[in-house]
Amino acid sequence: MANSSDLVAVMAELHAALRPGDLAETLRRVTDAAVELLPDVDGATITVEHEDGRFETVAATGTAAPELTPDTAVRLDRLQQALEEGPAVDVTESSGSVGASRGPAGAMLADAFENTGVAGVQEPGQAPTVTTSDLSRDDRYPAYGRVAVSAGVHAQAAIVLFDTSRARGVLGLYSVRSGAFDDTTLLTDLFAHHSATALAYAVEYQDRETTVAERRAVGQALGIVMERYNLAEAKAFALLQQTAEHRGVSVRLVAQELVASTEGSAE
Repeated sequence: MANSSDLVAVMAELHAALRPGDLAETLRRVTDAAVELLPDVDGATITVEHEDGRFETVAATGTAAPELTPDTAVRLDRLQQALEEGPAVDVTESSGSVGASRGPAGAMLADAFENTGVAGVQEPGQAPTVTTSDLSRDDRYPAYGRVAVSAGVHAQAAIVLFDTSRARGVLGLYSVRSGAFDDTTLLTDLFAHHSATALAYAVEYQDRETTVAERRAVGQALGIVMERYNLAEAKAFALLQQTAEHRGVSVRLVAQELVASTEGSAE
C-alpha cells in the first residue's frame, strides 16, 4: 500500500498539474498526470458514455513504449465496448443506466455538470472501481484479456470519475506489469476524486467564460443596431429578437453573426 509520504507527494504534484484551465486542457492534464504520477500506470484514458450507449474516448495518454501509445489505449477502450467485456464495461454496468446528452464531448461534459457543480463527483473510496491485476489469468475477460496481453497490457483499472443523471465518465488505467493496482487502491481513488473535481471546475470555468463572451457579443450587436438604425436600446434589442424568431435561432447567434459581419466588412 502507498505510504502517507507517497500520498502527500502525489497529491501535491497532482494539484500543481491540474491548475485551472479550459475543459479540453484539463482532460489532457488528467491522463498525462495519471501516467506521470501513479505507480505502474503506462497508459490512461477518459471515456464518456452517451445516451444511446456509445462510448467516446475524449482524452488519452501513453508512454514511449510502442505497445502503449495513446492510440493503443484508445483501441483497447473501444475493444472492450465491442466485446462487451473488460473493466471499463463492468464499471459502467455497476453504475446503472445513464441518460446523457448527445453531441461534442466538451458540450456533453458541460451538460453533465449543469446545475450540479461537483455534485456528480464521488468522495474518495466511494466511486465504482473495477481492477484486474493479471489479464492473462482473469476468467472474467477471456476474449478481451487475450488481445490486451498481446498488446502488452497485463493489468488494468477502471474508475468512475463522475456519474450524474446526464452523463458518466470513466478513467481507464493500463499497465504493462502483472500485479499492478493490487496495493494502490487508496492512491488511485484519491487521484480519481481530485481529477473529477478538476473537471467539474473546468466545466464551470468554461461556462462562465462562454457566458461573458455571449453577453459581450449581444452588447456589441445592440450598439451596432442602435447606431445603424438610430434606435433606442429597447427597440434595438426588440429588432434582434424579431430577427432571431424569424430565423428560428437564438438572439446570441444573431448577435454573434452581426458582430462578425461588421468586423469583417471593416477590414
